[in-house]
Amino acid sequence: MAATGATTGGSFNHGLRVAIRQSGLTLETIQRRLSDRGLAVGRSTLSYWQNGHRSPTGPESIEVVRALEAILGVADGALYNRINDDAPPVGPEAFDVVATGQRIDNLLAEVGCQDKFAAMAIVSCSDFAEIGPDGSLVSVRTFYTLKALVDSDRYPAIHGGEAGGDPRLIDLEMVSGARLGRIRRDAAANVVVCEMVFDRVIRRGEFHVLHYTATDANTIPTTSAYVFLTAPRSLTTIDVGFHPDCLPVNLEEFERHRDTGPDRFVLPRTLGGDRRVNVVRERPRRGTIGLRWQYA
Repeated sequence: MAATGATTGGSFNHGLRVAIRQSGLTLETIQRRLSDRGLAVGRSTLSYWQNGHRSPTGPESIEVVRALEAILGVADGALYNRINDDAPPVGPEAFDVVATGQRIDNLLAEVGCQDKFAAMAIVSCSDFAEIGPDGSLVSVRTFYTLKALVDSDRYPAIHGGEAGGDPRLIDLEMVSGARLGRIRRDAAANVVVCEMVFDRVIRRGEFHVLHYTATDANTIPTTSAYVFLTAPRSLTTIDVGFHPDCLPVNLEEFERHRDTGPDRFVLPRTLGGDRRVNVVRERPRRGTIGLRWQYA
């Protein structure tokens, strides 16, 4: 076989994307063939990898990459040699994405929403977070504007708390646009996954607005608020409000190409008179966008 983008220089995500396209295999087929080899990998993880949102880390992930080379029919090392091991994981979000991605995929399947992210495109998303007097996250109000790509009657919500927290202390409440259906929690990842059921079928091409609130009774201080962007959208907003008894210092806005990678953009920020700060991106790039801070 002649050399292709999957076997020459470049980033891991580009090589994986080209290899998958040239193989003609779907993510579902790739996932099944990995499973046949005893490797449990979520389709969301494979999607994150090929979009450059995350990169393989840890021995379990590397084993998956080696298997992918065989499944996709590329030379040994064609994908493995592209992984950047010089950038160590940064921040609390640096976890083994294979294991965590598979757990989240399992939860999505349990609430009947395994493929529902692909059914609707996010036009815009706004998150309004409130930080309490002890520095912990109290609540997040989320507003979604969605466009149906196929006829859809539900959409999933995923809320993750701080590492070491108890997901039983995290609750979601629908404000408008749907009702809560099935709910599942994963203690190891401190994640809650919910099914949001629409009152009617949203037909292909129609828009729909969702408004829900997540409350967190864990009292673990948080020092960041961010979103992962794996697909294009028109607008994303993160707005954070702080309690007057626990104001941040060294507040900054940041972007990363992937969640465990180096910063590609950092901007010092200050609070407004209302003790709030926000990040707004129009047609944002894929990757991680957020705010982070320290407490005095």
